[in-house]
Amino acid sequence: MHLSIVSTFAISFILCSFCQKVDSKVCSFENELTATSWNVKNGETKILEIRFEHKNFTENRWTSLAFGNGPGMNNLEAIIFSRGDDHTITTYTAFTPKKKKVDVDDVAYVNVENSSVNGNHLNITVTRPLGSVGPRNHSLEKCVNWIVIPGGTLKSKGHFKKHHGGVEIVKNVCAAQCTSDIGKMVLTNRIH
Repeated sequence: MHLSIVSTFAISFILCSFCQKVDSKVCSFENELTATSWNVKNGETKILEIRFEHKNFTENRWTSLAFGNGPGMNNLEAIIFSRGDDHTITTYTAFTPKKKKVDVDDVAYVNVENSSVNGNHLNITVTRPLGSVGPRNHSLEKCVNWIVIPGGTLKSKGHFKKHHGGVEIVKNVCAAQCTSDIGKMVLTNRIH
């Protein structure tokens, strides 16, 4: 009888632990160089707000957030932030049809809400519809990998050299679930 109670408790504990992992929300990411958090503003149209920070964003550089399940760096939607030698920050949206190729959109399909650079420290907030937007009708309503790309150097305005350093993949982000205080969310799906 005692063994049965212990077994039942152990199985219940394991199942409850699994349930917590399934229900957990991933609404932020941080590493040594970058930090990002996201939140959906509910209303008639759900708007996704993305706050991005780069702690060493020097002149003539770019950094990016990309969304998609690949394979690899293929078929990704991206938001690219660049800093020119005149210290201006430019925001682009783009698509990677294949590795090492970036097709920049004619118009950025995000709105810059605020942007600041203090030394080499970039803080920027952008918004976009959670649902379909842009020429490819890209939506973030479903769960998808988010890829944080530390960046590389600029070739020229709107043209980007290969990224330097490893990328960070935040697996299976369900942005639509991030509707509460994002500062209290716990990152559970990070891989290196």
